[in-house]
Amino acid sequence: MAAKDPIRASLAAWVGLCGLSGLALGWLPPHLQAPDAGLRLEKTIAVPADAGWVDTAIDVLPGEELRFTAAGEIDLQRGNPGAVCGPAGIGLITVDQPVPSANLGALIGKVVQLVAVRVDEDSGIEVRDEIFVLFLIGQEGTVTVPFKGRLYLGINENVLRDNGGAYSVVITRRPA
Repeated sequence: MAAKDPIRASLAAWVGLCGLSGLALGWLPPHLQAPDAGLRLEKTIAVPADAGWVDTAIDVLPGEELRFTAAGEIDLQRGNPGAVCGPAGIGLITVDQPVPSANLGALIGKVVQLVAVRVDEDSGIEVRDEIFVLFLIGQEGTVTVPFKGRLYLGINENVLRDNGGAYSVVITRRPA
């Protein structure tokens, strides 16, 4: 029995070495390999109509493709049946909204890159200096990320306190 131990030890070392080599060369079966970097990643986010900008907790990189599919219904003014809409918004465009060319109440997004955080000398309030880009999503939309940043979702309206309801948004992300 003692004569077999060196053979077993050599065999175990050979299997271990081949296993590590296989790992380095990508020879492992698919279920044991790391996920492919090109795989799509999916996340569902709730966007309440009265919440302002919703942080998706998704950090994005330039060139990534984001695809959005939204559903749900919101009230742009609780109690007003004429102010109910889906993610495409209602057929009213006003220049006072975050995305002036998009329907009031439409689902919109923004990518934000934080430049600096400072305290205003006069008011003592923290000020965030940001670079950002706004874009229309609506019921379905696709955007290619222009720069590194954080993804936020919101409603194309500035008066939020009287809103109700929420959109449910599925975000599919394809790395660059």
